[in-house]
Amino acid sequence: MNEPPLYLDHAATSWPKPAGVKDSILRFMSDVAANAGRSGHTASVHSARMVFETREKLAKLVGAPNSEDLVFTRGTTESVNLVLKGFLRPNDLVLVSPLEHNAVMRPLRRLQAERKIRVQVLAADAWGRIDPGLARSQAEQAPRLLVLAHVSNVNGAVQDLAAIRRVFPETPLLLDAAQSAGVLPIDVAGQRIDFLACSAHKALLGPTGVGLCYLDPAHEVRPLVEGGTGSRSEQTEQPAFRPDRYESGTLNLHGIAGLQGALAYIEANGPQAQHKRRLTGLLLEGLAQIPGVQLHAPRDGTAMLAAFSVDGLAPDAVAAQLERAHGVLCRPGLQCAPAAHRHLGTFPQGTVRLSPGYANTDTQIRQAVAGVRAIVER
Repeated sequence: MNEPPLYLDHAATSWPKPAGVKDSILRFMSDVAANAGRSGHTASVHSARMVFETREKLAKLVGAPNSEDLVFTRGTTESVNLVLKGFLRPNDLVLVSPLEHNAVMRPLRRLQAERKIRVQVLAADAWGRIDPGLARSQAEQAPRLLVLAHVSNVNGAVQDLAAIRRVFPETPLLLDAAQSAGVLPIDVAGQRIDFLACSAHKALLGPTGVGLCYLDPAHEVRPLVEGGTGSRSEQTEQPAFRPDRYESGTLNLHGIAGLQGALAYIEANGPQAQHKRRLTGLLLEGLAQIPGVQLHAPRDGTAMLAAFSVDGLAPDAVAAQLERAHGVLCRPGLQCAPAAHRHLGTFPQGTVRLSPGYANTDTQIRQAVAGVRAIVER
């Protein structure tokens, strides 16, 4: 690209990354990047200390009492699979919102076939936010697990965890925080979140290929993968203690180093919720004034991204014109969440998604809206 793009695809991954991310990765690569926990020499101990310190920072960020209950994965998808496949039993009932990503729905479909689990979609408003008044009466048996996308990757709707927890106070909760970690305050202890899944590369501002899974020690979860951990090597059985039980194989050390740099930025600057909501509000306000544009995100000031469609134009055509003529990078289509689009009435064509991030400005938002207007008025 000849000039920097107007990047509004932060729901897919954040860009640009804070300078500390690259600096941390390069610093780790320029040192002796030995394998953590695989030797007793200084370089290996240095790597293990970096992993430990990053895990401690994450525990502080999400309110986890013990950092060993935080497991590094490849991303939100692997974290979700770890919980669903390691916790659910045959014939269990699972409650979900209508806005779940395929990272949740695809493993659940497999478990429906293999373990005969039951999946029930809870009643929600037009934007996909759970209706607490109707939710309790829906469950025909005691649910084994409640799975919620904290913030929808399709329309930016935010679930009211406190209200939902009052309806289901005892049901274990798996929170998909792919879009909310680094944006909204998360406190797994205070909000009674039993399982948390998120990635490093979105609002946590880190690299791809690193994820986080919080596992409440009150629940038994079988490992998704077994193998070498660098501990208890005299045994052929998987270690029973955390986090080793869930971290077989070599960790993505360079990615974790980058995440450490990203967390330093977040610690210094705080969560992004206010900034993202304000920019999203500007987007929705501007788009609402363009004839022929239909909005598919809440306009009550809570949405974390803007979703829209244009009468007579396919979403991919709109996105292509935005990039080609206006330098705007965004995400058209179904965003890997067909269930959400069915609920919103935008299936199968999908929408155009504009998702602002920490580095976007008011001027860029106005430019994006002007680009949409130009496309509509051609």
